[in-house]
Amino acid sequence: MKPHITLLGVFCVLLIPLAFGEQDVHQTAVMKSSTTIAGEKIAYPITEKAEIQSTLIEIPPGKETTVMLHSVPTYIYVVEGTLTVEFDDGSRQRFEAGKGFLQAMRKRHKGKNLEQVPLRFLVVFAGVQGESAVIHPAER
Repeated sequence: MKPHITLLGVFCVLLIPLAFGEQDVHQTAVMKSSTTIAGEKIAYPITEKAEIQSTLIEIPPGKETTVMLHSVPTYIYVVEGTLTVEFDDGSRQRFEAGKGFLQAMRKRHKGKNLEQVPLRFLVVFAGVQGESAVIHPAER
């Protein structure tokens, strides 16, 4: 009876991908990094209260966020439009739809929509329960 079980197992392994349409599933790497866009090494908080939080942010054309820092690693994926990250020294980095990156943590920055179309991006924080992942220092 063992050969039947083995044959049945092989048969299932061959048919399962066909049943779920696996040939229609495509995977595209978005990003892989161990440093933020400011060159900072990522470091996860050491805690027993780890929490992942995600937020979809929309910025209308010509608008921007306030200046901020992040207390934890922050991943951003641009869904629509172009996100411009501007640092205190005036330097900028642009990220178009479909791009992902690790946001600066300890370098002051703000997000801008310098385009004429809406901007939407997903922000994912690897944080700590009950603690804010965004710090708003006084603007200069």
